[in-house]
Amino acid sequence: RADVALAAAAHGVHVGQDDLPVAAARRILGPARIIGVSAHSIQQARAAVLDGANYIGVGPVFPSRTKQFDDFVGIGLLRAVAEEISLPAFAIGGINAENLPQILATGIHRVAVSSAITRATDPGEATRQMKSVLAESSV
Repeated sequence: RADVALAAAAHGVHVGQDDLPVAAARRILGPARIIGVSAHSIQQARAAVLDGANYIGVGPVFPSRTKQFDDFVGIGLLRAVAEEISLPAFAIGGINAENLPQILATGIHRVAVSSAITRATDPGEATRQMKSVLAESSV
């Protein structure tokens, strides 16, 4: 919620497709704060660019233990976004150290993870593994 982000002096907000539109969030937050938006199709990613989003979250790519989804965008959408969209893009949904190489092979080099770390037996080791895979892809 953009109003809560403003009241909390947050650096920004992330909105979903059913939340406040980017333009309305921008009116509340002003030009300096970050606004991200979820994109579940290439059309939504294109709209995010036109609407003035600072970044997009693309997914859900895989089934997640954090949220339940009926549909998954899969790797194809990540490739399309990497090829066409200039905004920073984060792959979201069910990402872990095992499937991270598939994500990185699409050209998307940012991920948002939750359960892969928070539900791991050893969160520190899970974090190190993911950082290692990410570091290898940037070489």
